[in-house]
Amino acid sequence: MVTEEELDALAAGDPREWLVVDESERRWWFYGQGRWRALPSRRLSRVELVEAVCDADGYIREPGVRQLRSSRDPEALPLLLVRCVDWVPQVREIPRAAVLARFAQEDLAPLLPLVVVLSRRAVDDWVDEHVLQPMLRSPELLDVALATPDLRTRRIVHESAQRAGLLSDERLASIAVHDHHDVIRTRVGRLLLDRDDPRFVLPLLDGGAPKVRARALQLLGVETARERLGESSSLVRSMAQALVLHAGGDPAAYYRDALRSGAVTRATVAGLGETGTLDDVDLLRAQLADERPRVRVAAVRGLRRLLANPSDARAVRYGRELLADPSPGVVREAAALLDGRLGPADRPHLLDLAAPARPLHVRRGAYTLLRGVSRWSRLATDLWLLSLPGDPLAADARRDLDDWHRNGSSAFTRPSPDLAARIGELLTELEPHLGPGVTGELRCLAQA
Repeated sequence: MVTEEELDALAAGDPREWLVVDESERRWWFYGQGRWRALPSRRLSRVELVEAVCDADGYIREPGVRQLRSSRDPEALPLLLVRCVDWVPQVREIPRAAVLARFAQEDLAPLLPLVVVLSRRAVDDWVDEHVLQPMLRSPELLDVALATPDLRTRRIVHESAQRAGLLSDERLASIAVHDHHDVIRTRVGRLLLDRDDPRFVLPLLDGGAPKVRARALQLLGVETARERLGESSSLVRSMAQALVLHAGGDPAAYYRDALRSGAVTRATVAGLGETGTLDDVDLLRAQLADERPRVRVAAVRGLRRLLANPSDARAVRYGRELLADPSPGVVREAAALLDGRLGPADRPHLLDLAAPARPLHVRRGAYTLLRGVSRWSRLATDLWLLSLPGDPLAADARRDLDDWHRNGSSAFTRPSPDLAARIGELLTELEPHLGPGVTGELRCLAQA
């Protein structure tokens, strides 16, 4: 049950909250013959009227909305709108007439988000046709609606205004380029491109959402694609590469020439990583000295592709050099490059990188690789991190230890004597924290 103070607060907030009130106030239990029979003739209080209008029983909602249509309380109009999509025809006819009567007299702009939601209710198209579209025919209100920060509201406004023919091609083009959400820009941009109107292809190639720009590039063909191989958007760049390859060209040659001539950007480095061959490894590696982190990230990502063969020893040699890089992105890519390539001999180096004195992103990368050395390295690393008071990686280590414990009995290998001894020491230290049951089981597994 709501109070009058809560009704006042709701009236000043998001109008969609009235849908929550409608659901929460619904009553499925029996009201009693005396109450609902007296409802049509008894003037209800403000709170009682809200309860009646939101009741689960249509015989209570109907007289409730009859009273509500003459109310001037702030909740009257939003609740009348809610009842316009009532599942009982006899109930929804009353508020629909009341809403139409008030349409020209009251400002519905604050209720736009509620109107938008109700316009998609499954009852019928009445709210869309009789409330939303007439609201959007006001140029001022249309501008407000198209700029609303709520994505769902703005998307439905676009669809309704477009269906009603309220948006010119020029307005749609402006939306496709300038709207601040890619979902809207993509949908509107695709709509314009589907019209095969050449006026919009170049503007959308330059300013549309990435998916739209890729589609525009496809429409313009290979000559434009050659000019767009250096695009910063990976989606547009990959479309340019595909078009050039299909025409018999070599995108990698463009990137090689760009890098050798000093045109080093994230896009040219990434492009060579996406299209190059093993012969380009040294050229990519040279970009690891670039002072820009995003360029170094692109270079390591390219090396991951070119050095994907597990037997290529260069991956370990180059990756190890990057594990202490000041950029978290570079360290993440380096750890991915080294994943599955390191063994027990690398543990001392990784433990040094995981030491508390190191930057957190360096420690996190080393921790990831220590877990991948072996099952027992993973266990020992988790226990070690848990033994460090207040360590920021301790929560991750505890979650990983719980997972190891659940699946540890399936291990068919055993740790080396040195590692088994270290695990035993850590378990003894952590027994008060982990409990004797867990430490006993882990000790048995490690020493069996």
